[in-house]
Amino acid sequence: MNYKIIKKEAFYVLEKISEHSVRDGENNVSVPAFWAQCHSDGTVDRLIGSASDKESVYGICYGQKDDGDIFDYSVAVLCDENTQVPDGLKKTLIPARTWAVFECVGAMPQAIQQTWHAVTTEFFPTVDYRPTGEFDIEVYPDGDMDSNDYKSEIWIPVQKR
Repeated sequence: MNYKIIKKEAFYVLEKISEHSVRDGENNVSVPAFWAQCHSDGTVDRLIGSASDKESVYGICYGQKDDGDIFDYSVAVLCDENTQVPDGLKKTLIPARTWAVFECVGAMPQAIQQTWHAVTTEFFPTVDYRPTGEFDIEVYPDGDMDSNDYKSEIWIPVQKR
């Protein structure tokens, strides 16, 4: 597993947020459907048009809400503090954190799913870090997501145990 621990200052994202449920694995269907909707209705193009970095799109999974089954998920891009917020989108400040950053190599979604599995079953049980549970970020650079050499990343904010 290829990973690094980095410290990153706070940064802004421009995002379209949708609520999802983990009940009965609903999120395994609803999150990909949300991505498809954001591509087909022009949301991804609008986001990229306002982005400070037009090379990557982010999937941000926010911590589960009070009942534990519901969470917010967004399709997002990096933006500047002064970025104007188009209708239907939100600008959010992601706070400074220490991040465990994992490289994913391979076609989507298999590569990201395999990396998530390794992170939860191999990495966290054996290191002196634990996830903060606030959110996690998947970074999808521009490229052929069906390619066996496509590279993406998972960013998880961590704390020392």
